[in-house]
Amino acid sequence: IAATLVMLLWFCASWRAIRRAVAITEEATKVFSTLPSLMIWPFVELGFQAAWLVYGVFGLAVISYPPVWGGGSTTTLLALAHVAGTLWAIQFIKACDYTTMAAAVAYWFVTTNVEKDGCCGAAKCCRGWSSGLGFPKLLDAAWTVSTRHLGSLAFGSACITICQLLRLVLYAVHAATKQTKADRNFLVRFLFKCAMCALWCLEKCVEFVSYYAYVHIAIDGTSFCVACRDTFGLIVKYPAQTAINSLVKRLLCGVLLGLSTPFLASACCFLYLDSLDDFTASHSPLYSAAAVFVIAWFVASGISNVFEAILDTVYLCAFQDMDQNSPPRYLSASMRSALGIDAASEEAGGSAEYFKKASDRHQQAGGAVPVAREDGQPPMRAISTSDGIRA
Repeated sequence: IAATLVMLLWFCASWRAIRRAVAITEEATKVFSTLPSLMIWPFVELGFQAAWLVYGVFGLAVISYPPVWGGGSTTTLLALAHVAGTLWAIQFIKACDYTTMAAAVAYWFVTTNVEKDGCCGAAKCCRGWSSGLGFPKLLDAAWTVSTRHLGSLAFGSACITICQLLRLVLYAVHAATKQTKADRNFLVRFLFKCAMCALWCLEKCVEFVSYYAYVHIAIDGTSFCVACRDTFGLIVKYPAQTAINSLVKRLLCGVLLGLSTPFLASACCFLYLDSLDDFTASHSPLYSAAAVFVIAWFVASGISNVFEAILDTVYLCAFQDMDQNSPPRYLSASMRSALGIDAASEEAGGSAEYFKKASDRHQQAGGAVPVAREDGQPPMRAISTSDGIRA
């Protein structure tokens, strides 16, 4: 009960962040009208991952074959190195795919999705369907990522891989000591569980920071370390908004799309096949339903990954626009209304100009900003001339 009350109080205190998260989600849905190819882009990642996974399994089987390597510590080290390389390659493919989608969405945000640009965020409705389904923009983003950011993505994927390897090594040690006397000791088992939980939390934290860093790389073109620094700055500056967005992603992408869709598809398949007497006479609908569940899970996880990338990119683009530009330059009319950008000016009415900074008023009027003097006297006005700036 106490935890429920705390959660309710937190939701009530974060109502503004929830409203912003709803606006970000609504804005994210506009992307598909211009970039419908994003819906099938995850299958490219899935194909590369499946091919590399097959290679990893085949390579591990060859390494584990005793007549070839002779067994012993050499085989163990080779197997560990092969597993590490396979995991690194899979994480690298994920990073490239995520950054490519983020780069395409960021380009959409600052070009197509401008204020007063139609009902669906494009100059013409369903613009993407007549412009190659958005594939040119995705291919351009993929080219940019593959020619400029592979080192940053390799470093970020290596960080995640190290965490995964630590967990695998700990699980292997735990499995090896399961039949020994040490496993019967309650303190040893408790420490193993605590270590597993800590490494799991570490991996999730590194993934959280890394995927936000990938979006920063796509938007700003920075290195991975600089992107991680910007991510920490974002979390410190907007902790409630970041937490609400993560919760929305878990509920919307993880539960609604990632889990409910496969279960619903497999249930419909089972009920339909179970109603056919000719089919049930010689076959069991359970196996078909299981196959549908696996296929639907892969498809739903790919779509969830796309929507997570869109949400993260729209979130970072919108808040960077608000932080760096006054007033924001790239927010759409619906986002400006939901985020309350123009609410203060509308409430102030004719007095809004009076409360602006002096520098902003001078810049809007076409004048120059007063320049401070070194002798401590009141600042003088810098007058713009054709030859430059003179005091």
